[in-house]
Parts: sequence; C-alpha cells; structure tokens
Amino acid sequence: MKNALLSCLFLTLTPSFLWAQQAYDVQPGKPAQLNGIDYGFEISNERQIEIGKENFMRYEVSVYATNRSTCTKIIFPRQTFLSTDAPNLLATFDCLNATGKRLTSKSETVVARPFTIPYQQKIKNSDGKEVTSTTNIQAGFMLRNGETVSNSFIAIVPDGERPVMKVRIKDIPDL
Repeated sequence: MKNALLSCLFLTLTPSFLWAQQAYDVQPGKPAQLNGIDYGFEISNERQIEIGKENFMRYEVSVYATNRSTCTKIIFPRQTFLSTDAPNLLATFDCLNATGKRLTSKSETVVARPFTIPYQQKIKNSDGKEVTSTTNIQAGFMLRNGETVSNSFIAIVPDGERPVMKVRIKDIPDL
C-alpha cells in the first residue's frame, strides 16, 4: 500500500518537473527568444591548449538574458515542493560538448536581480514615543525593460570543435 501511494505521488508530480523548463539550441549571435526575452551567448576568447598530450579548444563564453519586451518582468518567489532551483533563476546554459577537464564548467546560469519595496511601520523608540520606521523588504526579482543580466564561464571542448550550446529557460508567468 505504501509503495502504491509513493508511486502515485511520483507519477502525479513528474510532469511538473518535466515541463518546468523549455530547452532551445542557441548559436553565437542568434539568441533564443521567449516572452520578449533574448537568451544567448557570445564567445569572447578562444585558444588551443594541450592537456595530457591531447589538444583541446578553450573558450571563454559569456551567457546573457536581455529583456526586449515593453515591460519589466517581475518574478515573485514561489513555494515549490522538492524544487532545487533558485527563485531568481532565468535560464541555464549547457555546453553539450564540454569536457569538464581542468575543473572547467559544462554549464552556467543567469539570474534576475532582487528588488525591494519600502515598508513603513510605527514602533516605539527607547523613550516610549511612537516613530515611523522604514524597512526595505525584498519582494521578488526583476528584469527591467532593456536590461541585460550576464555571466561567463570557461569551456574546454575537443580540438576543432566550437561550443554546442543549449539553453533551458525557466518560465516567467505574466502578471
């Protein structure tokens, strides 16, 4: 009975994990576009290196997300069951042919920056008088119209190859 209940719970929750992110192939200078946001990457430096008598290509890759819509994108933190994603995660870029040699990365993420709102409250000071105190409270995360958030990483790929990138985009609901 216990196994059947766990199996039913697993099957019920599995589709939400499978469709939580959409994946797209991207190339340098040709970003994927979803809901007015461009998700792309650029190669800033490349060189050939030798690791253990084998030749590889080393690339410095910058990944980015640019809001090209006509409005600011706001992401409110959501409570999720068994989620390991950061609440401000916009996208994860995976280099499919990266080797990971020399402790280099195979993927990188871009995240939205936090935004705060002022909250005023009346409190009593040490003299017992009521004063108004303003506290900034983080309300969520945002990507302003025209704003770009970026990150970079180093990928080592087999000799003669360029990075093959795929981006997994977290869905940002419209408000």
